[in-house]
Amino acid sequence: MSRTVQRVCLIAALALPPLLGGCAGVLPGPAGAAPKTYLLAPDLPSGPASERPRAAGPTVLVSRPEDAAGYATRRMAYVEQDYRLDYYADHEWVDTPAVMIGALLVKALRASGAFASVSEDERGIASDLRLDTVIDALYQDFRTRPSQIRVELRVRLVDPDGRSILATRVFADAQPAASDDAYGGVVAANQVLARLLPRIADFAAETAARMRPSRPL
Repeated sequence: MSRTVQRVCLIAALALPPLLGGCAGVLPGPAGAAPKTYLLAPDLPSGPASERPRAAGPTVLVSRPEDAAGYATRRMAYVEQDYRLDYYADHEWVDTPAVMIGALLVKALRASGAFASVSEDERGIASDLRLDTVIDALYQDFRTRPSQIRVELRVRLVDPDGRSILATRVFADAQPAASDDAYGGVVAANQVLARLLPRIADFAAETAARMRPSRPL
């Protein structure tokens, strides 16, 4: 961002703060200042189901999610114009969304109680099923007021032995931000994932249940 553009954005933000919350969040902070970092850590169901999974259920391996173009980064994305993806200058995720969402998927599937075990891909454990995910969208949309967080996850359940796709579904949701800034987007993103992740766990459990009559797990 050029010095001229920064100066214009700053003057506009001071003159019309209610309308330019997104612009203010993009301006760089003091030289050498560390960016503020945020977690994807939604409240998810927990309790006896996550502590005592059903021994008769299948085992499932959660592969690390893939990132669609633009999301393989810790930078927090936002949209102000169609077809253009921008990033906050001084606000980041603590890790890439793929790493954080992968761990959250493991937690959600364990909490469902539908699986004998749920493991992460990097452990190299054999399993009855594999859950693959692609992060197609995770951004704050400033084309509306208030801004909204939009999340889209493409999920498929795979038979590792037969190398076949058993079921696939796209999970998409949006949440208005309480404030038109980075932190408002963080809170909204966690609210969206709190809804989406249990739905993905239910999808995986229902698909596994339909398979039981046709093949042993």
